[in-house]
Formats: sequence, C-alpha cells, structure tokens
Amino acid sequence: MLKREGRSDKERTRNSRATNPPSDEVRTQGVIESAMACFVDGVIIVDSAGDFIFFNEAAKRMIGLGPLDIRPTEWSSMYGCYLPDKVTPYPAEQLPLAQAMRGESVTDAEVFVRNERTPGGVWLSVNATPLCDGAGGYAGAAVVFRDITALRNSESMTRRFAKAVERTTDAVFITDRAGRIEYVNPAFELVTGYLSDEVLGQRPSILKSGVHDRCYYENLWSELLAGNVYNGSLVNRKKDGLHFHAEQTITPIADTSGRIAHFVSVMRDTTLIRRAEQHETEMALARTVQEKLYPTEPPWINGFDLAGAAFSAAATCGDYFDFIDLANGRVGLALGDVTGHGLGSSLLMAETRAYLRSLAKATPNVDEILKPLNELLYTDTSAERFVTLILASLDPIRRSFVYASAGHIPCYVLDSGGNVKAVLESTGIPLGVFEAAEFGRSAEIGLCPGDLILFWTDGVTESEADEGNYFGEERALRFAASQRESSAQVILDGLHQAIADFTGHREQADDITAIVCKVLPAA
Repeated sequence: MLKREGRSDKERTRNSRATNPPSDEVRTQGVIESAMACFVDGVIIVDSAGDFIFFNEAAKRMIGLGPLDIRPTEWSSMYGCYLPDKVTPYPAEQLPLAQAMRGESVTDAEVFVRNERTPGGVWLSVNATPLCDGAGGYAGAAVVFRDITALRNSESMTRRFAKAVERTTDAVFITDRAGRIEYVNPAFELVTGYLSDEVLGQRPSILKSGVHDRCYYENLWSELLAGNVYNGSLVNRKKDGLHFHAEQTITPIADTSGRIAHFVSVMRDTTLIRRAEQHETEMALARTVQEKLYPTEPPWINGFDLAGAAFSAAATCGDYFDFIDLANGRVGLALGDVTGHGLGSSLLMAETRAYLRSLAKATPNVDEILKPLNELLYTDTSAERFVTLILASLDPIRRSFVYASAGHIPCYVLDSGGNVKAVLESTGIPLGVFEAAEFGRSAEIGLCPGDLILFWTDGVTESEADEGNYFGEERALRFAASQRESSAQVILDGLHQAIADFTGHREQADDITAIVCKVLPAA
C-alpha cells in the first residue's frame, strides 16, 4: 500500500536506501508510482483519513491545483467542484472520491471544476473505487479522471446546432451515401407537405417535378460524389403535386476515412419571392409603357402656359391627364381619375385615353365626346370600376373655354389677384356607371391675362398628414394663388412639394395628378 511521506520520512528513506538495497516489493511500488505519474488521465489516491498520498501531474494540470492539506469536507469548496449545472457547488459528501472512501464505486460521474487556476472551467469524467486493506476494511480510495471539456463543448455546440436546424424556416434533410433520407426537420414537412414518417428511408426523387431532365440529375450526383458542394435553383414537387421553386445547397459529408458518408441538403422555398420579382418586373414594364401614354411636354399655345404631371402612388397610375388637338384649332385639356390603384386601374386609364383621343377627332364639343365614351366604358368595365373625368375645350383665339365634368371633383379658375373666378362643378355622373347617361356642357368661360385654370384629382385635396387632417382645396388654392406669378410648371412642381411637406413625406396613399394653365398677355 502506498504511504504518505513527510519530509523526515523521505530523508530516512533515502538514508535507508543508501545502506539497504530496496526489496522487490519496494521496487514494484516504485514502478507503479512512476507509471501512474506518466498517465494521461488524472490519478489521485487518499488514505482512510482523506490525506493525499498520490497526486499525479495530469491531475494537477487538469484541476489547476495540487494536493492541499485540507479535510475531505473542504475538497469541493477549495478545488472549486460544481454539479453539471456549473452553478451549484458539488456536495462534499457526494464527490466520487468521498463516496469511494465509504466503500462505494463510482463510474463516469461528471464534475465541473472552476477555480482561480482554471477560470474557464474544466469538465471531468470521474471513476472512483475504494482501496481494501485485506482485512475487510478500507485503507483509502482512488479516483481516475479525464478531461472531457472539448467533448462537452462539442456536444453543446451540436445541441445548439440541432436546435437551430429544428427551428429554421429552411427545409433541411440528410441522406446517407446511397441517397436514402435519414432526417428531415419540421420546416421540410411544412415546405413539401410530407411528414417525416413518409420520407424516412425514401430518396429525394420523391420531390422530382419533371421539369429537369435525367441528365441534370446525373450531373448533380456526379458533382456531389466527387465531393463538390451543389448550390443552385431547382423546381421541386410537393406532396399535393404543386411545383415550388427552391434555392438548394447540398453538401457532401465525409467520415473519418475521408469517404463520403452523408449529404446535407438545405432548401429554401423561393416561389413567393420569384413571383414577387416577376410581378415587380411586369409592373415596371407596365409603368414604362404607361408613362409613354402621358404627354412628354405640353403643346405650345400662343398666350398660354401649360403644364401637367401625374405622380403615382404605386408602380402604375390610375390617374390620367392629356392635351388633345381638337377641331377648329382648339385644344382639349383632359384630367381623369380611375377608381382603385394598381394595374387594373392603369389599364382602364389607358383604355379611356385611347377612346377619348379617337372620339375627339369627330367633334370639338366636350359633352358629345363624353356620351359615347361612357357607353364604351360601361360595356368594358365591371360594376365597381368607374372613371371621373373633366374635359375642357380651350379656344386660344377667343381666349375662353367650355368644359364637361363626368363626376369629377370641383376644379377652379383663379383671377390675376388669386381670387376664385369660377368653380368647375360636375356636369354629369362618372363614366361607366350607367349606360344611358347624359352629360351637360358649361357656358363659355372667358379668360384674362393672369388667370389660372387648375385641374386636379382628389390625390391633391385628400393627401393626409395625420388622421382627418387633409391638404384640402383651400390650402391648394392658397398655394396656387401665392405662386401665380410663377410659370405653370413651377406652380405644378411646387404644389407637389407642398403636399409632400404637409404629409411629412410619408408614402402616398393615392395618385396625385394636376394640370395648370396660365393665361399670358396676348402677343
């Protein structure tokens, strides 16, 4: 049995060895001690009183401290031993070495050690056994332990990774080398519609859509078996037969011998993204086409300054403005507003423009244009769609105009002093509501230098800063009056900027469209 040696004991031993050759038992004990000192595992031996009689270098390195002259009840606190929660101090009487002193054997107990020498902490796997004295009692106890910190950290990382895989919205599945599915995460079930029990042991070919040919899959597997990562787009098929687009990454995983053992596939359903991108592309194209329908610049009219613009709330616009050549040298000023927003409204706007331009070639009388236009739109539109439109016939020679308004909001004429000279009220119902509708025409309105004709849609007056606080007609008229010395284009651009400032530059809720016609002194 190994004995604890004090300093005087060691001196006596050296003197004894000098005079008496060591016995076979002593030599054997020395060999055992030397061997245990070289162990990679930590080894600690105590006598029946709990005094340390052996403490190898591996144990010191792992724990950070060597043997201390303390009682067994102090081991836990002095060496910094904790339960696996890394917070609760290990009860002294439950330490594996303490249990072994009581005659109990302990196998693979985990102890977390953290002290001033090991601030990051060390995980130990401990085996403890009692040492018998040959007479039925216990002469002490021994523990052998190894550092499993790296293993525990790896296991912790694996658990975190597994939790992340379980919670990710990307579909993840793992196959063996032969392509048989061994694991799918919950997102796989949501994306494909297959439950895990339905696909485990199956091959990924259950997702084949038929869009890709055999050669495509042969090349894919050739790359994977060569150890290369696949990253690309696939069209797959769900359990219900619907196709979906997926961005998919497939990674070969090699075993310790370097042989490919598994494939990990991460698949993201991009169907909605692709649809949105396609829709955005189509809307951008529609916007480009629509913008070509608006006048690129106003016509030059002697004695008049014209400007018009449409500021869309979406990719396409449901508002309409136009300058149209009419008979007898007159010029048509048209401004309309289609119900709703988006592509449907813009298509109806384009149809209205086409019909209006065609009908205007037949007559300069605005009311006679609106009647057949209404009949055409009634035939083509659904019940919830209609168009409000104000159409004026400007006579540059007489310096006057007449107008007809199909349910459009009031528009205005300001005099040179900025006062309201005329309110252009509606003369009929909106277009497309009733087939047999009649539209009146205003009396002739004379114009003087400095007068401003203002057409706009409700996107101007109903622009909202906060709930119930609208830009309104009065604010729009005051702005136009304050800028009446400016050009028509400056007034128009300034009005749009004033609306943006009023709303705090929030996103537009409606299209904003206006025409400004300023009467100049006669040349």
